[in-house]
Amino acid sequence: MRNRVIWVMVISILIFSVFIGGMTKLRDKGIFYLEDIEGQREYLSLFPLEGITGDGTHAFTFRIEDGDLSTRFYSMGSEQVRNLFFAERAGIKGFQKYHYDYYNSMFQNDMNSYADSAPSHGASIQKKEGIHEEMIEKGYFAYDEFTAGETIVADKIDVYLNFWGLEGVGEARLRTGMTIQDKDYYYTRGYRGNTENYAGYASFDDLGMQSYCVRQGDAYYILVGSKSNCVGETSLYRIKEDGLKAPEAQYVDPGIYNTAEYGDAQVLCSFPIDPSNQVLGMFGVGDNSLGIFRVENENLLFEIYDLEGNRKAQDLLSREQSRKIDQTEAEVTVWDDGTVSIYFKMYDVVEKEKNSQVWECLIDGIYQVDEKGLKRFKCYGENGGKLLSACRNNLVLDVYMDFEEETKIPYNYNYDVYICITNGDTGGVLYQGVFRTDYSEDSLKNLSGYNIAKNAVYLEEAMKTQYIDGIIGQRKRLISDVVPINGRGQSIWWR
Repeated sequence: MRNRVIWVMVISILIFSVFIGGMTKLRDKGIFYLEDIEGQREYLSLFPLEGITGDGTHAFTFRIEDGDLSTRFYSMGSEQVRNLFFAERAGIKGFQKYHYDYYNSMFQNDMNSYADSAPSHGASIQKKEGIHEEMIEKGYFAYDEFTAGETIVADKIDVYLNFWGLEGVGEARLRTGMTIQDKDYYYTRGYRGNTENYAGYASFDDLGMQSYCVRQGDAYYILVGSKSNCVGETSLYRIKEDGLKAPEAQYVDPGIYNTAEYGDAQVLCSFPIDPSNQVLGMFGVGDNSLGIFRVENENLLFEIYDLEGNRKAQDLLSREQSRKIDQTEAEVTVWDDGTVSIYFKMYDVVEKEKNSQVWECLIDGIYQVDEKGLKRFKCYGENGGKLLSACRNNLVLDVYMDFEEETKIPYNYNYDVYICITNGDTGGVLYQGVFRTDYSEDSLKNLSGYNIAKNAVYLEEAMKTQYIDGIIGQRKRLISDVVPINGRGQSIWWR
Protein backbone atom coordinates (compact mmCIF):
# COMPACT_ATOMS: atom_id res chain seq x y z
CA MET A 1 0.00 0.00 0.00
CA ARG A 2 2.86 2.32 0.93
CA ASN A 3 4.60 1.66 -2.40
CA ARG A 4 1.38 2.43 -4.28
CA VAL A 5 1.10 5.82 -2.55
CA ILE A 6 4.71 6.61 -3.40
CA TRP A 7 4.14 5.72 -7.05
CA VAL A 8 1.04 7.91 -7.18
CA MET A 9 3.06 10.82 -5.74
CA VAL A 10 5.88 10.25 -8.23
CA ILE A 11 3.49 10.14 -11.20
CA SER A 12 1.71 13.28 -9.99
CA ILE A 13 5.01 15.12 -9.70
CA LEU A 14 5.99 13.99 -13.21
CA ILE A 15 2.67 15.15 -14.67
CA PHE A 16 3.01 18.51 -12.92
CA SER A 17 6.61 18.85 -14.12
CA VAL A 18 5.60 18.10 -17.71
CA PHE A 19 2.79 20.68 -17.44
CA ILE A 20 5.14 23.34 -16.04
CA GLY A 21 7.72 22.46 -18.68
CA GLY A 22 5.13 22.75 -21.44
CA MET A 23 3.91 26.11 -20.16
CA THR A 24 7.52 27.34 -19.92
CA LYS A 25 8.13 26.34 -23.54
CA LEU A 26 4.94 28.13 -24.63
CA ARG A 27 6.00 31.20 -22.69
CA ASP A 28 9.44 31.33 -24.25
CA LYS A 29 8.37 30.22 -27.72
CA GLY A 30 7.54 32.67 -30.48
CA ILE A 31 8.48 36.09 -31.80
CA PHE A 32 6.92 39.24 -30.38
CA TYR A 33 8.64 42.61 -30.42
CA LEU A 34 8.08 46.19 -31.60
CA GLU A 35 10.08 47.19 -34.66
CA ASP A 36 10.63 50.86 -35.50
CA ILE A 37 9.81 51.84 -39.08
CA GLU A 38 10.32 55.61 -38.97
CA GLY A 39 10.44 58.52 -36.57
CA GLN A 40 11.41 58.61 -32.91
CA ARG A 41 10.15 56.09 -30.36
CA GLU A 42 10.29 58.78 -27.65
CA TYR A 43 6.84 59.96 -28.78
CA LEU A 44 5.41 56.74 -27.34
CA SER A 45 6.08 58.09 -23.83
CA LEU A 46 2.96 60.27 -24.18
CA PHE A 47 0.86 57.19 -24.99
CA PRO A 48 1.87 54.25 -22.72
CA LEU A 49 -0.07 51.20 -23.92
CA GLU A 50 -1.08 47.74 -22.74
CA GLY A 51 -2.87 44.93 -24.51
CA ILE A 52 -3.66 41.25 -24.96
CA THR A 53 -2.41 38.70 -27.46
CA GLY A 54 -2.69 34.94 -27.75
CA ASP A 55 -5.09 32.19 -28.79
CA GLY A 56 -7.62 29.84 -27.20
CA THR A 57 -5.01 27.89 -25.23
CA HIS A 58 -2.55 30.46 -23.86
CA ALA A 59 -2.02 34.21 -23.98
CA PHE A 60 -0.01 37.06 -22.54
CA THR A 61 -0.45 40.73 -21.78
CA PHE A 62 2.07 43.31 -22.95
CA ARG A 63 2.95 46.86 -21.93
CA ILE A 64 4.80 49.62 -23.74
CA GLU A 65 6.11 52.27 -21.34
CA ASP A 66 8.65 54.91 -22.37
CA GLY A 67 9.14 52.90 -25.54
CA ASP A 68 10.08 49.66 -23.72
CA LEU A 69 8.05 46.47 -24.32
CA SER A 70 7.40 43.95 -21.53
CA THR A 71 5.14 40.87 -21.40
CA ARG A 72 3.40 38.65 -18.84
CA PHE A 73 2.49 35.07 -19.75
CA TYR A 74 -0.76 33.27 -18.75
CA SER A 75 -1.48 29.56 -19.11
CA MET A 76 -5.08 30.26 -20.16
CA GLY A 77 -6.86 31.37 -23.33
CA SER A 78 -7.08 34.95 -24.52
CA GLU A 79 -10.81 35.25 -23.61
CA GLN A 80 -10.06 34.35 -20.00
CA VAL A 81 -7.10 36.71 -19.96
CA ARG A 82 -9.30 39.48 -21.41
CA ASN A 83 -11.79 39.09 -18.56
CA LEU A 84 -9.02 39.22 -15.97
CA PHE A 85 -7.27 42.12 -17.71
CA PHE A 86 -10.34 44.38 -17.85
CA ALA A 87 -11.46 43.39 -14.36
CA GLU A 88 -8.13 44.68 -13.03
CA ARG A 89 -8.50 47.87 -15.07
CA ALA A 90 -11.98 48.32 -13.56
CA GLY A 91 -10.53 48.02 -10.05
CA ILE A 92 -12.18 44.69 -9.27
CA LYS A 93 -10.17 42.75 -6.70
CA GLY A 94 -10.16 39.38 -4.95
CA PHE A 95 -12.02 36.38 -6.30
CA GLN A 96 -14.55 38.63 -8.07
CA LYS A 97 -12.07 39.49 -10.79
CA TYR A 98 -11.89 35.82 -11.80
CA HIS A 99 -15.66 35.80 -12.42
CA TYR A 100 -15.74 39.04 -14.42
CA ASP A 101 -17.34 38.78 -17.88
CA TYR A 102 -15.91 41.62 -19.95
CA TYR A 103 -18.12 41.11 -23.01
CA ASN A 104 -21.43 41.00 -21.13
CA SER A 105 -20.41 43.83 -18.82
CA MET A 106 -20.40 46.17 -21.82
CA PHE A 107 -24.16 45.62 -22.20
CA GLN A 108 -25.09 45.55 -18.52
CA ASN A 109 -26.31 48.71 -16.86
CA ASP A 110 -28.26 49.06 -13.64
CA MET A 111 -29.89 52.21 -15.00
CA ASN A 112 -32.23 51.74 -17.91
CA SER A 113 -33.97 54.20 -20.19
CA TYR A 114 -36.01 53.67 -23.31
CA ALA A 115 -38.55 55.44 -25.52
CA ASP A 116 -42.12 54.30 -26.01
CA SER A 117 -45.37 55.99 -27.07
CA ALA A 118 -49.07 56.61 -26.51
CA PRO A 119 -51.76 58.16 -28.75
CA SER A 120 -51.61 61.96 -28.89
CA HIS A 121 -54.39 64.16 -27.54
CA GLY A 122 -56.72 64.78 -30.45
CA ALA A 123 -55.51 61.77 -32.44
CA SER A 124 -58.00 59.80 -34.48
CA ILE A 125 -58.52 56.55 -32.54
CA GLN A 126 -60.26 53.36 -33.62
CA LYS A 127 -61.14 50.49 -31.27
CA LYS A 128 -61.27 46.91 -32.51
CA GLU A 129 -61.98 43.55 -30.99
CA GLY A 130 -59.23 40.95 -31.13
CA ILE A 131 -55.45 40.94 -31.31
CA HIS A 132 -53.79 42.87 -34.12
CA GLU A 133 -52.84 40.33 -36.81
CA GLU A 134 -49.34 41.67 -37.37
CA MET A 135 -48.51 40.98 -33.73
CA ILE A 136 -49.35 37.32 -34.37
CA GLU A 137 -47.26 37.28 -37.56
CA LYS A 138 -44.28 38.67 -35.64
CA GLY A 139 -44.60 35.93 -33.05
CA TYR A 140 -45.75 38.02 -30.08
CA PHE A 141 -48.97 35.98 -29.88
CA ALA A 142 -50.28 32.62 -31.06
CA TYR A 143 -53.82 32.28 -32.42
CA ASP A 144 -54.81 29.72 -29.78
CA GLU A 145 -53.00 31.40 -26.89
CA PHE A 146 -55.78 33.77 -25.81
CA THR A 147 -59.54 33.62 -25.61
CA ALA A 148 -60.07 37.33 -26.39
CA GLY A 149 -58.23 40.55 -27.20
CA GLU A 150 -58.51 44.25 -27.96
CA THR A 151 -56.72 46.65 -30.30
CA ILE A 152 -56.55 50.44 -30.57
CA VAL A 153 -55.37 52.20 -33.73
CA ALA A 154 -54.04 55.79 -33.56
CA ASP A 155 -52.92 58.02 -36.42
CA LYS A 156 -50.76 60.30 -34.21
CA ILE A 157 -48.61 59.39 -31.21
CA ASP A 158 -46.51 61.10 -28.54
CA VAL A 159 -43.02 59.87 -27.66
CA TYR A 160 -42.33 59.18 -23.97
CA LEU A 161 -39.14 58.63 -21.99
CA ASN A 162 -39.05 55.84 -19.40
CA PHE A 163 -36.22 55.64 -16.85
CA TRP A 164 -35.15 53.45 -13.90
CA GLY A 165 -32.35 54.59 -11.60
CA LEU A 166 -29.43 52.57 -10.31
CA GLU A 167 -30.22 49.59 -8.06
CA GLY A 168 -33.97 50.11 -8.48
CA VAL A 169 -34.05 53.32 -6.40
CA GLY A 170 -36.94 54.72 -8.44
CA GLU A 171 -38.33 55.56 -11.84
CA ALA A 172 -39.53 58.43 -14.00
CA ARG A 173 -41.71 58.81 -17.08
CA LEU A 174 -41.91 61.95 -19.21
CA ARG A 175 -43.58 63.06 -22.42
CA THR A 176 -40.71 64.30 -24.57
CA GLY A 177 -42.45 66.83 -26.80
CA MET A 178 -41.93 64.76 -29.98
CA THR A 179 -44.89 63.46 -31.98
CA ILE A 180 -45.15 61.14 -34.97
CA GLN A 181 -47.94 61.15 -37.57
CA ASP A 182 -46.82 59.14 -40.58
CA LYS A 183 -48.89 55.92 -40.40
CA ASP A 184 -51.26 53.99 -38.18
CA TYR A 185 -49.87 52.79 -34.84
CA TYR A 186 -51.38 49.80 -33.04
CA TYR A 187 -51.70 48.95 -29.35
CA THR A 188 -53.01 45.49 -28.62
CA ARG A 189 -53.21 42.83 -25.94
CA GLY A 190 -54.80 39.45 -25.37
CA TYR A 191 -56.82 37.89 -22.59
CA ARG A 192 -56.71 34.34 -21.28
CA GLY A 193 -59.43 33.75 -18.72
CA ASN A 194 -58.87 36.10 -15.80
CA THR A 195 -55.23 36.87 -16.66
CA GLU A 196 -54.01 39.50 -19.09
CA ASN A 197 -50.94 39.67 -21.30
CA TYR A 198 -49.98 43.02 -22.74
CA ALA A 199 -47.75 43.89 -25.71
CA GLY A 200 -47.48 47.34 -27.29
CA TYR A 201 -47.07 47.34 -31.05
CA ALA A 202 -45.53 50.83 -31.01
CA SER A 203 -42.74 49.58 -28.78
CA PHE A 204 -39.11 50.69 -28.51
CA ASP A 205 -37.97 48.56 -31.44
CA ASP A 206 -40.80 49.62 -33.70
CA LEU A 207 -40.23 53.31 -32.98
CA GLY A 208 -36.56 52.87 -33.83
CA MET A 209 -35.63 55.57 -31.31
CA GLN A 210 -32.83 55.48 -28.74
CA SER A 211 -32.46 57.22 -25.41
CA TYR A 212 -29.11 58.23 -23.91
CA CYS A 213 -28.28 58.44 -20.22
CA VAL A 214 -25.14 59.70 -18.46
CA ARG A 215 -24.72 59.61 -14.68
CA GLN A 216 -22.73 62.40 -13.02
CA GLY A 217 -22.75 62.48 -9.22
CA ASP A 218 -26.28 61.99 -7.87
CA ALA A 219 -27.93 63.11 -11.12
CA TYR A 220 -28.83 61.46 -14.43
CA TYR A 221 -28.68 63.37 -17.72
CA ILE A 222 -31.07 61.88 -20.25
CA LEU A 223 -31.93 62.68 -23.87
CA VAL A 224 -34.11 60.85 -26.42
CA GLY A 225 -32.72 60.90 -29.96
CA SER A 226 -35.04 61.63 -32.85
CA LYS A 227 -35.89 60.15 -36.25
CA SER A 228 -36.80 61.86 -39.52
CA ASN A 229 -40.51 61.14 -38.96
CA CYS A 230 -40.59 63.09 -35.66
CA VAL A 231 -41.70 66.70 -35.16
CA GLY A 232 -41.77 68.93 -32.08
CA GLU A 233 -38.81 69.11 -29.71
CA THR A 234 -36.65 66.90 -27.53
CA SER A 235 -34.98 68.02 -24.33
CA LEU A 236 -31.91 67.30 -22.21
CA TYR A 237 -33.23 66.38 -18.75
CA ARG A 238 -31.53 66.28 -15.38
CA ILE A 239 -33.14 63.87 -12.94
CA LYS A 240 -31.74 63.56 -9.42
CA GLU A 241 -32.13 60.39 -7.39
CA ASP A 242 -34.40 62.10 -4.86
CA GLY A 243 -36.67 63.15 -7.77
CA LEU A 244 -37.43 59.58 -8.81
CA LYS A 245 -40.73 57.96 -7.95
CA ALA A 246 -40.40 54.92 -5.69
CA PRO A 247 -41.36 51.66 -7.43
CA GLU A 248 -44.90 50.40 -6.85
CA ALA A 249 -45.22 47.60 -4.31
CA GLN A 250 -47.54 45.79 -6.70
CA TYR A 251 -47.91 45.91 -10.47
CA VAL A 252 -50.44 48.48 -11.67
CA ASP A 253 -51.94 47.82 -15.10
CA PRO A 254 -51.42 50.97 -17.22
CA GLY A 255 -54.07 49.91 -19.70
CA ILE A 256 -53.58 49.12 -23.34
CA TYR A 257 -51.26 52.16 -23.51
CA ASN A 258 -49.73 54.40 -20.87
CA THR A 259 -50.02 58.22 -20.69
CA ALA A 260 -48.87 58.60 -17.07
CA GLU A 261 -46.02 61.01 -16.21
CA TYR A 262 -44.11 60.95 -12.91
CA GLY A 263 -40.76 61.90 -11.41
CA ASP A 264 -39.19 65.35 -11.10
CA ALA A 265 -37.12 66.28 -14.16
CA GLN A 266 -35.43 69.58 -14.94
CA VAL A 267 -35.22 70.67 -18.58
CA LEU A 268 -31.70 71.99 -19.19
CA CYS A 269 -32.08 72.78 -22.91
CA SER A 270 -34.33 71.80 -25.83
CA PHE A 271 -33.78 71.14 -29.53
CA PRO A 272 -36.32 71.62 -32.35
CA ILE A 273 -37.17 68.42 -34.22
CA ASP A 274 -38.37 67.96 -37.82
CA PRO A 275 -36.93 66.33 -40.98
CA SER A 276 -34.21 69.03 -41.16
CA ASN A 277 -33.41 69.13 -37.41
CA GLN A 278 -32.43 65.93 -35.61
CA VAL A 279 -30.62 64.79 -32.47
CA LEU A 280 -28.41 61.78 -33.28
CA GLY A 281 -26.87 60.88 -29.92
CA MET A 282 -25.32 61.95 -26.60
CA PHE A 283 -22.50 60.68 -24.37
CA GLY A 284 -20.38 61.79 -21.45
CA VAL A 285 -17.23 63.83 -22.09
CA GLY A 286 -15.11 63.52 -18.95
CA ASP A 287 -16.67 64.24 -15.58
CA ASN A 288 -18.38 67.57 -16.25
CA SER A 289 -19.47 67.75 -19.88
CA LEU A 290 -21.77 66.10 -22.42
CA GLY A 291 -21.19 65.59 -26.14
CA ILE A 292 -24.10 65.75 -28.60
CA PHE A 293 -24.16 64.98 -32.33
CA ARG A 294 -27.14 66.68 -33.98
CA VAL A 295 -28.43 68.19 -37.24
CA GLU A 296 -29.56 71.82 -37.45
CA ASN A 297 -31.06 72.99 -40.74
CA GLU A 298 -29.40 69.93 -42.36
CA ASN A 299 -25.96 70.95 -41.02
CA LEU A 300 -24.26 68.15 -39.07
CA LEU A 301 -22.85 69.48 -35.77
CA PHE A 302 -20.90 68.23 -32.79
CA GLU A 303 -21.39 70.21 -29.58
CA ILE A 304 -20.12 70.18 -26.00
CA TYR A 305 -22.52 71.14 -23.17
CA ASP A 306 -21.84 71.64 -19.49
CA LEU A 307 -24.02 70.03 -16.83
CA GLU A 308 -26.31 73.07 -16.72
CA GLY A 309 -27.19 72.70 -20.41
CA ASN A 310 -24.98 75.58 -21.59
CA ARG A 311 -23.19 75.05 -24.90
CA LYS A 312 -19.41 75.33 -24.46
CA ALA A 313 -18.20 74.48 -27.98
CA GLN A 314 -19.51 73.66 -31.45
CA ASP A 315 -18.01 72.23 -34.63
CA LEU A 316 -19.58 71.98 -38.09
CA LEU A 317 -18.87 68.55 -39.59
CA SER A 318 -20.82 68.67 -42.83
CA ARG A 319 -23.43 70.68 -44.72
CA GLU A 320 -24.48 67.95 -47.15
CA GLN A 321 -24.43 64.41 -45.75
CA SER A 322 -26.52 64.63 -42.59
CA ARG A 323 -29.55 62.84 -44.13
CA LYS A 324 -27.40 59.83 -45.06
CA ILE A 325 -26.15 59.05 -41.53
CA ASP A 326 -27.53 55.68 -40.38
CA GLN A 327 -24.98 54.51 -37.81
CA THR A 328 -22.44 56.29 -35.61
CA GLU A 329 -19.66 54.96 -33.41
CA ALA A 330 -17.56 56.91 -30.93
CA GLU A 331 -14.54 55.97 -28.82
CA VAL A 332 -14.13 58.30 -25.83
CA THR A 333 -10.82 58.31 -23.92
CA VAL A 334 -10.51 60.29 -20.69
CA TRP A 335 -6.84 60.91 -19.90
CA ASP A 336 -5.42 61.03 -16.38
CA ASP A 337 -4.99 64.81 -16.64
CA GLY A 338 -8.73 65.30 -17.34
CA THR A 339 -8.44 66.01 -21.07
CA VAL A 340 -10.59 63.95 -23.44
CA SER A 341 -10.19 62.33 -26.85
CA ILE A 342 -13.22 61.48 -29.03
CA TYR A 343 -12.75 59.31 -32.12
CA PHE A 344 -15.87 58.93 -34.27
CA LYS A 345 -17.09 57.39 -37.54
CA MET A 346 -20.47 57.85 -39.25
CA TYR A 347 -21.88 55.40 -41.78
CA ASP A 348 -24.44 55.16 -44.54
CA VAL A 349 -25.87 51.62 -44.37
CA VAL A 350 -27.35 50.28 -47.61
CA GLU A 351 -29.46 47.10 -47.66
CA LYS A 352 -28.32 45.09 -50.68
CA GLU A 353 -30.40 41.97 -50.18
CA LYS A 354 -31.82 39.91 -47.34
CA ASN A 355 -29.33 39.83 -44.42
CA SER A 356 -26.76 41.74 -46.49
CA GLN A 357 -25.60 45.31 -45.86
CA VAL A 358 -22.91 47.61 -47.21
CA TRP A 359 -21.47 50.13 -44.74
CA GLU A 360 -19.89 53.26 -46.22
CA CYS A 361 -17.99 55.56 -43.88
CA LEU A 362 -19.10 59.11 -44.77
CA ILE A 363 -17.42 61.14 -42.04
CA ASP A 364 -14.73 60.36 -39.48
CA GLY A 365 -12.35 62.29 -37.32
CA ILE A 366 -10.95 62.75 -33.86
CA TYR A 367 -11.56 65.53 -31.32
CA GLN A 368 -9.29 66.85 -28.61
CA VAL A 369 -11.19 68.39 -25.68
CA ASP A 370 -9.18 70.39 -23.12
CA GLU A 371 -9.15 73.75 -21.33
CA LYS A 372 -8.66 75.48 -24.69
CA GLY A 373 -11.90 74.04 -26.08
CA LEU A 374 -12.68 71.66 -28.95
CA LYS A 375 -10.21 70.83 -31.72
CA ARG A 376 -10.72 68.38 -34.58
CA PHE A 377 -7.98 66.37 -36.28
CA LYS A 378 -8.08 64.02 -39.26
CA CYS A 379 -7.72 60.27 -38.83
CA TYR A 380 -4.53 58.65 -40.04
CA GLY A 381 -4.76 56.72 -43.30
CA GLU A 382 -7.33 54.29 -44.69
CA ASN A 383 -6.66 51.19 -42.66
CA GLY A 384 -8.35 47.79 -42.47
CA GLY A 385 -9.33 48.19 -38.83
CA LYS A 386 -8.56 50.25 -35.75
CA LEU A 387 -7.67 48.82 -32.36
CA LEU A 388 -7.26 52.29 -30.83
CA SER A 389 -7.42 55.91 -31.97
CA ALA A 390 -6.86 58.75 -29.52
CA CYS A 391 -5.25 62.17 -29.27
CA ARG A 392 -3.69 64.51 -26.72
CA ASN A 393 -1.27 67.45 -26.75
CA ASN A 394 -2.02 67.94 -30.48
CA LEU A 395 -0.71 64.46 -31.29
CA VAL A 396 -2.81 61.63 -32.74
CA LEU A 397 -2.23 57.95 -31.88
CA ASP A 398 -3.48 55.18 -34.16
CA VAL A 399 -3.07 51.46 -33.47
CA TYR A 400 -4.40 49.72 -36.55
CA MET A 401 -4.54 46.38 -38.35
CA ASP A 402 -3.22 45.85 -41.86
CA PHE A 403 -4.75 42.68 -43.28
CA GLU A 404 -2.81 40.37 -45.59
CA GLU A 405 -5.28 40.44 -48.46
CA GLU A 406 -2.87 38.85 -50.92
CA THR A 407 -2.90 35.53 -49.04
CA LYS A 408 -5.60 33.48 -50.77
CA ILE A 409 -6.30 31.05 -47.93
CA PRO A 410 -9.87 30.32 -46.73
CA TYR A 411 -10.70 31.76 -43.31
CA ASN A 412 -7.36 33.57 -43.17
CA TYR A 413 -7.31 36.30 -40.54
CA ASN A 414 -3.66 37.24 -40.56
CA TYR A 415 -2.89 40.87 -39.95
CA ASP A 416 -0.02 43.03 -38.79
CA VAL A 417 -0.57 45.62 -36.07
CA TYR A 418 1.02 49.04 -36.51
CA ILE A 419 1.45 51.95 -34.10
CA CYS A 420 1.52 55.43 -35.60
CA ILE A 421 1.80 58.87 -33.98
CA THR A 422 1.15 61.92 -36.14
CA ASN A 423 1.13 65.68 -35.73
CA GLY A 424 -2.56 66.57 -35.45
CA ASP A 425 -2.12 69.94 -37.18
CA THR A 426 0.03 68.88 -40.15
CA GLY A 427 -0.65 65.13 -40.39
CA GLY A 428 3.08 64.45 -40.49
CA VAL A 429 4.26 61.07 -39.16
CA LEU A 430 6.34 61.41 -35.99
CA TYR A 431 6.64 57.71 -35.24
CA GLN A 432 5.58 54.46 -36.86
CA GLY A 433 6.28 50.94 -35.67
CA VAL A 434 4.96 47.41 -36.19
CA PHE A 435 4.63 44.38 -33.94
CA ARG A 436 6.79 41.64 -35.41
CA THR A 437 5.44 38.15 -34.70
CA ASP A 438 5.45 34.62 -36.06
CA TYR A 439 1.65 34.45 -35.93
CA SER A 440 1.31 33.85 -39.67
CA GLU A 441 2.77 30.38 -39.10
CA ASP A 442 -0.45 29.41 -37.29
CA SER A 443 -2.41 29.45 -40.55
CA LEU A 444 0.15 27.20 -42.21
CA LYS A 445 -0.06 24.76 -39.30
CA ASN A 446 -3.84 24.67 -39.68
CA LEU A 447 -3.41 23.73 -43.34
CA SER A 448 -0.80 21.02 -42.76
CA GLY A 449 -3.36 18.29 -42.16
CA TYR A 450 -5.28 18.82 -45.39
CA ASN A 451 -4.95 16.98 -48.69
CA ILE A 452 -3.92 19.49 -51.34
CA ALA A 453 -3.60 17.08 -54.26
CA LYS A 454 -5.28 17.97 -57.54
CA ASN A 455 -8.13 15.52 -56.99
CA ALA A 456 -8.77 16.67 -53.39
CA VAL A 457 -11.88 18.55 -52.34
CA TYR A 458 -11.64 22.35 -52.42
CA LEU A 459 -9.76 23.63 -49.38
CA GLU A 460 -12.55 25.97 -48.30
CA GLU A 461 -15.04 23.09 -48.35
CA ALA A 462 -12.66 20.86 -46.39
CA MET A 463 -12.10 23.53 -43.72
CA LYS A 464 -15.76 24.27 -43.00
CA THR A 465 -16.06 21.86 -40.09
CA GLN A 466 -12.96 23.28 -38.45
CA TYR A 467 -14.22 26.81 -38.99
CA ILE A 468 -17.68 26.12 -37.56
CA ASP A 469 -16.26 24.37 -34.49
CA GLY A 470 -14.00 27.32 -33.77
CA ILE A 471 -10.80 25.28 -33.88
CA ILE A 472 -9.11 27.77 -36.16
CA GLY A 473 -9.83 30.56 -33.73
CA GLN A 474 -8.41 28.50 -30.87
CA ARG A 475 -5.16 27.89 -32.72
CA LYS A 476 -4.67 31.35 -34.24
CA ARG A 477 -2.73 33.87 -32.19
CA LEU A 478 -3.90 37.46 -32.55
CA ILE A 479 -3.42 40.84 -30.93
CA SER A 480 -6.99 41.41 -29.77
CA ASP A 481 -6.93 44.49 -27.51
CA VAL A 482 -4.80 47.61 -27.12
CA VAL A 483 -5.71 50.33 -24.57
CA PRO A 484 -3.93 53.33 -23.02
CA ILE A 485 -2.44 52.79 -19.56
CA ASN A 486 -2.99 56.45 -18.62
CA GLY A 487 -6.59 56.73 -19.83
CA ARG A 488 -9.98 55.09 -19.44
CA GLY A 489 -12.14 54.43 -22.46
CA GLN A 490 -15.75 53.93 -23.48
CA SER A 491 -17.16 52.70 -26.79
CA ILE A 492 -20.58 53.94 -27.97
CA TRP A 493 -22.78 52.90 -30.89
CA TRP A 494 -26.07 54.45 -31.97
CA ARG A 495 -28.33 54.41 -34.99
